Amino acid sequence: MKIEEALTRLGEITKRLEAEDLLLEEALILFEEGVALAARVKSDLDQARLRIKRVVETSQGTLSLEDFDLS
Repeated sequence: MKIEEALTRLGEITKRLEAEDLLLEEALILFEEGVALAARVKSDLDQARLRIKRVVETSQGTLSLEDFDLS
């Protein structure tokens, strides 16, 4: 599952968890799914950050590692 798909699914889960007619068992299942998806998204973003750090080049054409800030 791509990050974008996972984020879309997390949005769906959030909407459903906010519903007043949600049964406890369904809420627990959705919560577990959401936590797993959030962990996967975090891991994927961490991996992307590492990849970006590896390919940043200095003006002299040598590779260097620089921090990448998503904010």
